[in-house]
Amino acid sequence: MKYTGFLLVLFSSICFGVMPIFATFAYQTGLSVSVVLLFRFLLAAILLNLYVLIKGYKYPTGKTLIILIMMGGVGYATQSFLYFTALTLIGSSLTAILLYLYPAIVLLLSIFLLNTKIKKIEIIALILAMIGALLVIGIKFEQMNYIGILFGIGAAFVYSIYILAGSKVMQGIHALVGATVIISSASVVYLLFTLSAHATMPATTQQWTWVFAIAMVSGILAIVTFFSGMKIVGPVKASMISTFEPVVTVYLSYLLLHDTITRYQILGAILIITAAILISKEGNHE
Repeated sequence: MKYTGFLLVLFSSICFGVMPIFATFAYQTGLSVSVVLLFRFLLAAILLNLYVLIKGYKYPTGKTLIILIMMGGVGYATQSFLYFTALTLIGSSLTAILLYLYPAIVLLLSIFLLNTKIKKIEIIALILAMIGALLVIGIKFEQMNYIGILFGIGAAFVYSIYILAGSKVMQGIHALVGATVIISSASVVYLLFTLSAHATMPATTQQWTWVFAIAMVSGILAIVTFFSGMKIVGPVKASMISTFEPVVTVYLSYLLLHDTITRYQILGAILIITAAILISKEGNHE
């Protein structure tokens, strides 16, 4: 694996990791979850499509276009629905833990569906990353609801399929163009949902600042760099490197939102970073 791919996915995980922080500040201004999600995709879609048109990039057609639309309009929409429903049923900690099952699911699906050969060092890195993610997020079972657990696992499963689909379809197209179609498709779904719910739109400078930050950082930068990096390192390594995301979220929460950090979260961060280093060094000997 080249360092470029590793760094791109790592940067993507940082961009995704700051989204809960941005979202928290956005919620404090009075915006709802659906509105924040809408503008995360809508603003990103507008800016990306303008850039694609200015640069003269060609949009994909045929089967590739359909897959990308399904990834955005169905994949993102379904994963978000499952995730946020699980949050209301089993709480944030357990939901987050279940979501971070996706690296293991990606690994298993890659083995059985794509005949991917997994090395021992990758298995070790996966185990370290998963344990680290659990420790960073923290195991706090606020309530036990088996329907909520199924929704949480479902969110991880849908996200895993999304990653694998992206690893295939992105190989033949420009990562930025593919991300543009995905984000645009997701924005249409969220637009229809938000309009039907008659939600309050952003009105103040502060509200627009946070939704724009989410769109730019956790929308455009996060998705484009993830797919760009995944084209180099593959879906399994990309999903394992992405477990750095909760480290970013937890420590920014500590610095900016004054959340507490436990010794277990520090240990988890060390395990995740160790896993990422193992993946990086292993790839450079291939």
